[in-house]
Amino acid sequence: DVELTDPRGRTPLELAVSLGHLESVRVLLRHNANVGRENANGWTVLQEAVSTGDPEMVQLVLQYRDYQRATRRLAGIPELLSKLRRASDFYVEMKWEFTSWVPLVSKVCPSDVYRVWKRGESLRVDTTLLGFEHMTWQRGRRSYIFKGEDEGAVVMEVDHDKQVVYTETLALALHEPELLLAAMQPSEEHVAGRLTSPIVSTHLDTRNIAFERNKSGIWGWRSEKMEVVSGYEAKV
Repeated sequence: DVELTDPRGRTPLELAVSLGHLESVRVLLRHNANVGRENANGWTVLQEAVSTGDPEMVQLVLQYRDYQRATRRLAGIPELLSKLRRASDFYVEMKWEFTSWVPLVSKVCPSDVYRVWKRGESLRVDTTLLGFEHMTWQRGRRSYIFKGEDEGAVVMEVDHDKQVVYTETLALALHEPELLLAAMQPSEEHVAGRLTSPIVSTHLDTRNIAFERNKSGIWGWRSEKMEVVSGYEAKV
């Protein structure tokens, strides 16, 4: 069992990577050891590999991580296409924001409006909040488009600011494992970038998150707020 853990909760792959045993890592990955697993401290196998400072180790772990991700994506396409065919077409806007009782903190908390379109086997999501890096929120205009086809699907990321489109084709018929693995080989620049960037582990505590409906009116006579979306009255 390649996922059996020791008394400290470490798998053989995590232990081999942290100790720098490259050949042991290679054997475990060939036997489908899970690269995406996090340890008890929230560290991934890739972060452990980066901490060793070994470019060959990082390259190997990156390659198998992307290979396992691609394999899972390809395997899930038929079910996703089936669900999209059965679902009705729609357009929806989802507005969310973080607030705090601490004065002025709410002004720096993130917020965004997700716009989602669904038609047939295709789906589009627009967003402006891209992530969090170097203690600042990253903003931009991006669209993520999933276009279902008879032979699989096409996934596109549209960067409206740079006017660039990144496209990935996902075929229903699984590629030969050896060819797919070879295609996941990371570049030397990618590996070098990993080794020279700080190792950051983030965690979002969701235990105290609450959702509530918006209210309208004055104090004492407030009622649930209604908006018209595509001709339908909806509570927000």
